[in-house]
Amino acid sequence: MITIKSVQSIPLQGGAGRQVRLVLQPTNPQEHDPFIILADDQFAHNTFADHPHKGIQTVTYVIDGSLEHYDSKTNGGGRLNPGDFQIMTAGRGIIHNENPDPGQEARVLQLWVNLSREHKKVDGQYEDLAHKNVPVTEFDGGKIEVYAGEMNGAKSPMKLFTPFTFAAVTVENGASELVIPVQYNSYLYVLEGSITIQDQTIQSHQVVRFDSSNEIGSIPFSAISTAKFVVFAGLPIKEPIAARGPFVMNTEEEIKEAYASYRNGTFLDGVPY
Repeated sequence: MITIKSVQSIPLQGGAGRQVRLVLQPTNPQEHDPFIILADDQFAHNTFADHPHKGIQTVTYVIDGSLEHYDSKTNGGGRLNPGDFQIMTAGRGIIHNENPDPGQEARVLQLWVNLSREHKKVDGQYEDLAHKNVPVTEFDGGKIEVYAGEMNGAKSPMKLFTPFTFAAVTVENGASELVIPVQYNSYLYVLEGSITIQDQTIQSHQVVRFDSSNEIGSIPFSAISTAKFVVFAGLPIKEPIAARGPFVMNTEEEIKEAYASYRNGTFLDGVPY
């Protein structure tokens, strides 16, 4: 059984059309390897207008509302609706935007997954997974929707550069367990309701960090009330991390180069945006 390392309540921060809970913060990204941030984000139209990314995958899980996205690589985009999931590979560089309709808001979880030095060189790309196509495994009293990786016998079709798992769990009553690959850094974040893990009550907007050193990768849980939570776990890359703003590289020099190329117009290999 994977044991609890810490439980933290995540405060709400607001302003400029945005309400956000920073579930994982980039203050010490090596600690959360391969993850950089997780934001529980509710935002309005034009909060995230055109902006760049480099060196990571941004993972978006839509909780409420819907949003349109557009990117610099395909000169196209699409719409994400409640329950939909997207992995955007920034790789060597991408410029994109994410927008709810005017006058509307969307609530999403956005997880930044680091890329290895090799994969930071790949071209930018998107992969969407509609809610209706998400693999599901059921247990007595609930279900597990597996969006990335594999869990409890269900496997997502999403292509991954960095091995990680992301699943949404809905539980009305009863108990079950989650099976996590060995040596993954593992987390659980409650969106609504409350559950019990190892005799601890975990409530809405609390994040649990697990000790990844155990060899048996299971997380038993039971329902206190109807609850929904996400679990995400990833294999550490174990490379140096330099993170600043929208860029995540291996060195400070590479961060400086990324900012310089964005300012001088060579960020997209000289292709105008």
